[in-house]
Amino acid sequence: MSKSKKILYNMVLIALFSALSFVGTYIAIPIGTSKVHLGNFVCILAGLLCGGLIGGLSGSLGMGLNDLLSGYGVDTCIRTLIVKFILGLFAGFLFRYFLKKEKNINYLFFIISGIFLILFITFLTLYLTKGEVIDLGKKKLSISILLISLLGVMFAFFLIIQIFIFKINKIQKYVLASVALASLLNVVLEFLLKIPFKVLMANMTWEQSFIYALSSLPGALITSIVTSIIVTCIYLPLYEGTKRFNKLNNLNDLILDITTYKKESSPNNEEDHN
Repeated sequence: MSKSKKILYNMVLIALFSALSFVGTYIAIPIGTSKVHLGNFVCILAGLLCGGLIGGLSGSLGMGLNDLLSGYGVDTCIRTLIVKFILGLFAGFLFRYFLKKEKNINYLFFIISGIFLILFITFLTLYLTKGEVIDLGKKKLSISILLISLLGVMFAFFLIIQIFIFKINKIQKYVLASVALASLLNVVLEFLLKIPFKVLMANMTWEQSFIYALSSLPGALITSIVTSIIVTCIYLPLYEGTKRFNKLNNLNDLILDITTYKKESSPNNEEDHN
């Protein structure tokens, strides 16, 4: 494929996935100040199938335009452009990294679930012993029961992944790891960027922006969980159905055919127990 044709092909794919991401964001259930939607699903899927750059640009443009036309503030639109680009880029990069290295990644979920367990126990202990506000001298630390609950949910989610991961084949493990880690990064960035953006661009105080960011976490977390489950379940069939037409597919030398997937997932295959 010539350079000009490749550029044109890239533009077509970005336009296609951007449109799908735009529509997917409208398929949503409002929760607090946020919503559970399918925009992230399209963004990540584009990153897995066509590479991180395509996924990042598609999610950024599609969901950013959706925010703009939905009447959200400038701070929300800019934040979406940044965070969703990183989401698609990171998912595509991680998936290709895992495929090339072919390492056992089960320990990743053990470490992540352990971190959330420690955070959950720490904040719960502080809440029960010190109350909602902890005096740190010049500053005060506010602990919300909502934050504690969300940490518990994330611990449970990654604990379930640890159990579920032994039931799927190697490629699906890499998909699940890539989607879960990229989605986790998306939640963290959404929370961290929302606070200063609201302070600088929406005239909120730091306390107001923190409460606002905290109230949007349930929707972001549920979206991440739903996205992880759906993408893991449908990636292999979509890959098989589109690999002949996907000119940007650079995975053929890394991913085995569908018969090997089935062989890897059989109980008698030793790799499943590594």
